[in-house]
Amino acid sequence: MGERDDAPHDFSRAVLHPVSGYQAVAGFLRREMALGRIRPGDRLPPERRLAEQLGVSRETLRQALRILEGSGQIVITRGASGGAIVQDAALDPRLIRDEVRTRSAEIGELTEFREIVESGGAALAAARRSTADLEAMALAQSELAGAATKAESRIADTHFHLALAAASGNTFVRDAVEEARVRMFEPVDLMSFDFVKESSWHAHERILDAVRRGDADAADAAMRAHLRTTREEFTRVVDD
Repeated sequence: MGERDDAPHDFSRAVLHPVSGYQAVAGFLRREMALGRIRPGDRLPPERRLAEQLGVSRETLRQALRILEGSGQIVITRGASGGAIVQDAALDPRLIRDEVRTRSAEIGELTEFREIVESGGAALAAARRSTADLEAMALAQSELAGAATKAESRIADTHFHLALAAASGNTFVRDAVEEARVRMFEPVDLMSFDFVKESSWHAHERILDAVRRGDADAADAAMRAHLRTTREEFTRVVDD
């Protein structure tokens, strides 16, 4: 991964509604990590500023940060130059595989849900996309092609799917796509992503081509094929 900007991450624009309770704060921060809005190496804002941005007390924030520190997702250093830094926690592939097997029914339902929502969203995007939308999807493709780590690949993949959902012009579609990706992030998105990366890039290109051409039926079909292939690839990884 390349060098990170040492400036603290700013959540003031990301938070639409204040959260409450340390569990909710921890969940929000994990969601931001899952979606790649904050990444390994990012420094969280100082406690006082972050508490203000999230609309919670400093004690509530401290409890949430202790949870994330205990799970290895952040490291907290003390002193004038200290703070909370996001980590790229390495997970045991065997444990991930066991977790996927345990949650296989849930993951199957999530995949079906994504196929229904994202294929319809792709069709809408083909009819409604703007030049900025197309540029955002093309940029995500460039990020995926140049990704050197699993984390970078996952983030680029997320950027593409969220850019496509935004191009649908329907906020409910975008919210549903975002929620489904968060639910699948652990552990599925961390499993053998190097294997999925190449086929995902080619599938995205077919979707993007259909959206560029304004072909709603082709965009729908390309997204359905992409998600079905993704499910098959994950199934093979789990069964190995």
